[in-house]
Amino acid sequence: MGKNLLLNIDALTLGDSVLKPEEVLKFYAYTTKMHKEDLASELLKFDDVHLEPPQGLPGVKPPQDVESRELETYEEIVRALERASVLSGIPLSLIVKSSERNSTGGNDSKSLISELDGIVGEYLKIKKEIELSKKAKHLLKERSEKMKEIEEKLSEIEGKILSYYSAALEVLEEDPSKLRLGRALLEIDRGLLRSSSLLKMASDKSLSLEDLNEIIKNIRESLKETKIRINELSSEAKNLTEISKISEKIEEIMGKMDYILNKIAECNSKKEKLAELRVVDSLWKKMRDSVKRVPELSPIIAEREPVISKVSQQMSILEEEIDAIDSEIRGFIEKISDEFSNIRKDFSTIREGLLSIKVVVAGEAERRVSELIENAKPLIAERGKIEEEVENLSKLVDKNYIKDLKKKEKDLKSKIIEISAELAAIALSLREKALMQRIGMLMYEGEEICVISGWVPKSKKESFERKLEERLGEFLALEFEESEWEEAPSRIRIPNVIKPIRLLTHKLYGLPSVRELDPTFLTAIFFPLMFGMMFGDLGHGITLALFGLFLWKKTSGSMKELGGILLYSGIAAAIFGYLYGAFFFMSITEHPILSPLHDTMRLMAVALIFGAFQMSIGFLINTANKLLERDLFAAFLEYRGLMTFIMYAGAVYAAIRNNASIGGTLSDPLFQAMSIPLMITCVAPVIRSVREGHGVGEGLSEMISTLLESVLALFSNSLSYIRLAAFAVIHEVFGILTVQLMFGKEAIMVNEFASLLSPLALIGFSLMNILVMGLEGLLSFIQATRLTFYEFFTKFYRASGREFRRASELIEPLILE
Repeated sequence: MGKNLLLNIDALTLGDSVLKPEEVLKFYAYTTKMHKEDLASELLKFDDVHLEPPQGLPGVKPPQDVESRELETYEEIVRALERASVLSGIPLSLIVKSSERNSTGGNDSKSLISELDGIVGEYLKIKKEIELSKKAKHLLKERSEKMKEIEEKLSEIEGKILSYYSAALEVLEEDPSKLRLGRALLEIDRGLLRSSSLLKMASDKSLSLEDLNEIIKNIRESLKETKIRINELSSEAKNLTEISKISEKIEEIMGKMDYILNKIAECNSKKEKLAELRVVDSLWKKMRDSVKRVPELSPIIAEREPVISKVSQQMSILEEEIDAIDSEIRGFIEKISDEFSNIRKDFSTIREGLLSIKVVVAGEAERRVSELIENAKPLIAERGKIEEEVENLSKLVDKNYIKDLKKKEKDLKSKIIEISAELAAIALSLREKALMQRIGMLMYEGEEICVISGWVPKSKKESFERKLEERLGEFLALEFEESEWEEAPSRIRIPNVIKPIRLLTHKLYGLPSVRELDPTFLTAIFFPLMFGMMFGDLGHGITLALFGLFLWKKTSGSMKELGGILLYSGIAAAIFGYLYGAFFFMSITEHPILSPLHDTMRLMAVALIFGAFQMSIGFLINTANKLLERDLFAAFLEYRGLMTFIMYAGAVYAAIRNNASIGGTLSDPLFQAMSIPLMITCVAPVIRSVREGHGVGEGLSEMISTLLESVLALFSNSLSYIRLAAFAVIHEVFGILTVQLMFGKEAIMVNEFASLLSPLALIGFSLMNILVMGLEGLLSFIQATRLTFYEFFTKFYRASGREFRRASELIEPLILE
C-alpha cells in the first residue's frame, strides 16, 4: 500500500510542471576526439539538457588549449552592449531588433566596441549639457553672486598688500637700516614668544618626565636659534649693548635647561633600577606564598629574608630620591619661567625704544604679504574656474546652441543604435559557435575519447538517445544512471500566467529540489489575496494594477515580474475594495459587505481562518514532500507531517465550533483528543534517534523542541495572520483621517465628491491618496511577503534545488533572440 501511495504522489505532477520539478536522469556521453564537435552540435540542437563536466571519471581530464576566440568575442560584445544600453538608456531590445536588419560584414568587433564606447561618452557629455541647460539661468545667477563675493575678498587682500608696501616704502625712504632692524627684532620676538609658550606647557604638573624632556629639548633649540639671531644683530649694530645682555641671560637659561635634562636622565635611570627591584620583590612575595603549600622551603626563605629587607630599603630610598628630583625639576622650571618673563619684558622695552609703530608694520610687511598672497591663491583659482563655468553656462541659455546640442544628441543616439546593432548582429552570428566552444570546455578528454555528463528529463530520454545516435552512430556510447535526487538540477516549467510569482518563490527564496513540490502555483493565489485584504480599496487597487501592467509591458527581468505581481495584487485589492465599499477613500455604498472598521471582529475571524487554512495546506504539502523523498515515517508521524495536520486542523475546528471561547475549546472532547497526534509527533524524534543509533538523549532534546513548536510556535504563527485584518483597519482609518482633513466629514459618498470639490481640495486629496498608496502599499507588500516566507514556506519548503540550465543558456543571451 505504501509503495502504491508513493507512486500516486509521483504521478501527481500535472505534466511535471505545475506542482513539482520534472524528474531528470543523469547521463554520460562518450565519443572520439574526432567527433567532439558533432557531439557538441547535437547537444546544442537538442538543447533540453543540463550539461556539466564529468567529475570523478578515471582516465579523463579537463581539455587543454580549447579554441575560445568566438566565445571571448561574444562575451566582450555582450558586455559592451549592456554597458552602452545602461549608460545611454537605449533598451537592448531595440538594439537587437535593429540588428535583424544588419549584415555582419567583416567589421572588427574590437574597433567597433572602442568606437561605441567613445560615442557613448560623447553622448553622455551632450546629454549632461542639455540637462544643465534647464537650470542654466539659475546657475548663472549663483555663479555671478559667488564671483562678486570672491572679487570683494581679493580687493580686500589687495588693499592690505598695498598698505604694507606703502609702510615699507615710507620707512625705506626715511632710513633703510631701520627696515632691516625691524625685521630682525620681530623675528627675535617671535622666537621668544614660541619659547614662552613651550615653557607654559612645561609648567603643567600632569606632564610626565618623558614628555617634559621633549618639551625642554624643543625650548632649548628655539632659544639657540634666537640667540644666534641676537648675536648676528649685535655684530651688525655695535651700539645695541642691551641686546647683548639679553643674549647672556638666554645663555644662562640654556645652561639651566641642560641641568634639567641631566636631572631627568638621572631620574629615569633611578626609575629603571626601581623597576628591577620591584620585579625582585614581586618574585620574593610569590616564593613566600609558595611556602604555605611547601613547608620544607621555610628554612631557605628565612635565610634570604635579610637580603630582601635590604631590597625593600633600597626601593624606599629610590622612591624618595625620584620624588625629590621630580620636585626639583618642577621648581627649576617655575624659576626659569619667571626669569624668561623678565627677559621678554626687557626685550619689549628695548624694541619699543628702537622702533616706531611704522617700522614694526614695515618689518611685518614681507611676512604678511606672503601670507596674503597664499590666501589669495585659492580665491584666484576659484575665480578662474567660475569664469570658465560662466562662459559655458552662457552658451546654454542660447536657444540656437541648445538646438544644435539636441540635434547632436539625436545623431549620436542613432549612431549608438547603428553600431550596437552591428555588434549585436556579429554576436548573434557568433552565438552558436560560442556555445559550441563553451560545451567543448565541459568535455573531459582521455587519450582517444572525450566525455561529457549532464541531466536530461526522463520524459525525453528516448528522443535524446535517438537524436545522438542518428548523428554519431557507432561513435557514441551513452550511459544513464539514477543518481541521488539531491544532486539533480530542478527543471521547472510553469504556465506563463503565473511566471511573475517566480520572483517571490524561485528568485527570493530558492528553487525546489526534484523531490519537492513547487509552491509557485499556490503563492500565485495566496499572496494577492493577503495583499488585497490588507490594501482593500477599489480605486487604489485599479491604480496599482495599471502600474503593474505598465511595468509588465515596458520593463524586463525582475522589474517585469514585479509588475506581474503588482497587477495580480492590484486586482485582488480592487475586489476587496469593492467588498469594503471603498474607492479612493470614498464610500461606494452606505452598507458595505464587509467594513474593516465596523466589522473588525468578523474580519479578524476571516484572517485567522485563512491563516489556519494556509498553514494546513503547508502541512499537507510537507507530507507529500516526505512521501516523494520515500520517508514514510516523517510523512505520517513527525512534526509538520500528517499527524501535525490532523492535530492542527482538529484544534482549529474545535476553536471555531466553540466561537473561539478559551474555556469551551479547552473542554471540547475533540480538542482534548488532539493531544494524541501531538504526543505521536513528540515521541517520533526519539523513535527515529533510536532507530538511527543516536540514542535516546538526542531524541529527547528534539522531543522538547517539537513540543514547543507544536504548541507555542503554531499558536504564534496562527495569530500572525491577524495583521491581515489590522492593516485593513489601518487603511480605512487613513481614509477617514484624509476625508476629515479635506472635507470635515467622517465619510463621503462617491456621488458627493463633485459637489465638495475645489482645486485646493483636489490637490490635497490626491496627494494624500498618493502618499498612503506608496507607504501602505509598501508595508502591505512586505507583510504579505513575510507571511508567505515565515508562516507558509517554513512548514514545507526547503528550497534546496539548483537551476536546470539548458544548453542554449550556458552563455549570456542578447535579451531578445
